[in-house]
Amino acid sequence: MILTPKALNRCVALALAALLSACASNDEKEDTDPVELTEITESVKLREVWSKNIGDIDALRYAMLKPGLIDGKVIAANSDGDVFAFERTTGKRLWKVDLDQSISGGVGVGQGLAVVADYRGRVVALNIEDGSQRWETQLGGEVVATPAVGAGVVVVQTVDGKLLGLDGATGEQRWRHNTALPVLTLRGTASPVISGGAVFAGLDNGKLVVLNAIDGLTRWEQRVAIPQGSAELERVVDIDGAPVVRGELVFAASYQGRIVALSSEDGRGLWARDASTNHSVAVGAGQVYLSGADGSVHAYNVGNGQIEWSNSELLRRELSGPAYFGDVVVVGDYDGYLHALDPASGRFVGRERIDRDPVRIPLLADGDLLFALSDDGELVALRLERLQ
Repeated sequence: MILTPKALNRCVALALAALLSACASNDEKEDTDPVELTEITESVKLREVWSKNIGDIDALRYAMLKPGLIDGKVIAANSDGDVFAFERTTGKRLWKVDLDQSISGGVGVGQGLAVVADYRGRVVALNIEDGSQRWETQLGGEVVATPAVGAGVVVVQTVDGKLLGLDGATGEQRWRHNTALPVLTLRGTASPVISGGAVFAGLDNGKLVVLNAIDGLTRWEQRVAIPQGSAELERVVDIDGAPVVRGELVFAASYQGRIVALSSEDGRGLWARDASTNHSVAVGAGQVYLSGADGSVHAYNVGNGQIEWSNSELLRRELSGPAYFGDVVVVGDYDGYLHALDPASGRFVGRERIDRDPVRIPLLADGDLLFALSDDGELVALRLERLQ
């Protein structure tokens, strides 16, 4: 396998972590184990509505193949090149396409398209109605993030620091935005978001950039995290989670950095708090929710950033990003569990195991259904039920 510079960086980081772990005492090793789950009293049930196995997701190369939801369809892809469309409420398979490529980025949906990309920079747009190919474009960099579709463009972020705007109808490149990468970065890359004719993108240098969707011109740029320390590992401040835009505000968080609330119009800072995560945040019930890199879960006040509660009972369980769903906060873990937390207190109110493989791909909440996809390819639709 040919490793990109970013992949090599990830390997160096993992090797150093393994070396440090090997040198630890027995007592210290115990502290690196995932926290064991304890019994909880459930007041809600995450009830399975339907499930389908779509095939493996390449966790070793950090494929984060989040399903897309559009026009009553769930579009999902596996790492072997298969793309599926399922009926949202029943799970009935509508179509399947084999692209004969190792899919690493997707699934972006919008404007009648489902868009995926591979490790070699090949981007393919499919018709959401029948899976027929609309266009194909070859880019110059590896893609492991979901393309954004909207405002007449498809925006792709590559691991070598480029944001590329493609024509939504033809796939032809309209514009490019380059970013200088730090010496050492994490393997993941943030998925861009299109909102109000603008592209919001988190970068590996700890900055959030906002571009015009049509021509790629910069509207504003703001630093989310400031690198600290003298060692390169200490200075890693990647933003790997997609920004979350809510009206006049945009929320973003970085690894070894901060969580921030900024004006979506001009980047003016509303508040910032120290935090570390590899994922997107979630917003609901007047709060912003974050899964920490250490496995803790936090809730911040939307208006002032004051921390409302923290839950440290899932430490080192390799959590997914949070989803706000049906008046609960849901996170997945490395052992295939979904945990439901009370947004007011952070205490556990429900738990469901959907697989024995990790659930680390971003959860998708839509109305009365929550969609989760495990590394083993188990795609599950769940509904929230209140227990008497």
